Amino acid sequence: MKKHKYFKIRSREDDPQVIDRKENHYTIYTFETVYKTGKFYRVHPTIDDHEALLMMKHRCDKFAPAVGNGVIVRAEILKQLDAE
Repeated sequence: MKKHKYFKIRSREDDPQVIDRKENHYTIYTFETVYKTGKFYRVHPTIDDHEALLMMKHRCDKFAPAVGNGVIVRAEILKQLDAE
């Protein structure tokens, strides 16, 4: 089994429910719960993962979960990080 360099605490989630920001002409923006289609992982970052998390683009590569703790990250991003 391959060791992961970043985000050792992770679990696979397909089509997760996340919090998404929607533009709104009344209050500038609002937040709502949506399903993101695709392969993702729920990660629980440690201090060693901080820089990798900062490099990811918010609401594109990483998302806030609608339910529970952690960060929802696209599977492709973790695959790239594991390859380093």
